[in-house]
Amino acid sequence: TEDSSLVVVTRSPEVDIRILPSLIATPARYIGVMGSRTRWRATREQLVADGVAEESLDRLHVPIGIELNAETLEEIAVSIMSEVIKANRMGED
Repeated sequence: TEDSSLVVVTRSPEVDIRILPSLIATPARYIGVMGSRTRWRATREQLVADGVAEESLDRLHVPIGIELNAETLEEIAVSIMSEVIKANRMGED
């Protein structure tokens, strides 16, 4: 629903490429994807080559999370959830 937040945390760009089109098709308020800018660039290029509209990719939050210089798994989780909360409470940034 439009009240949903979706977080994609995989180790595989191939998995991201397979699942993101169906997630983008949802009305979810927030969709975040874990990964480096370099990984996202390649993933995005493949999604566009597969026919996903560039405008629909612009709604994704990549890389996911608010910059906190997080290092531990717990800190990374706080960073991600902080961004989700911000999107839900304050709207898109």
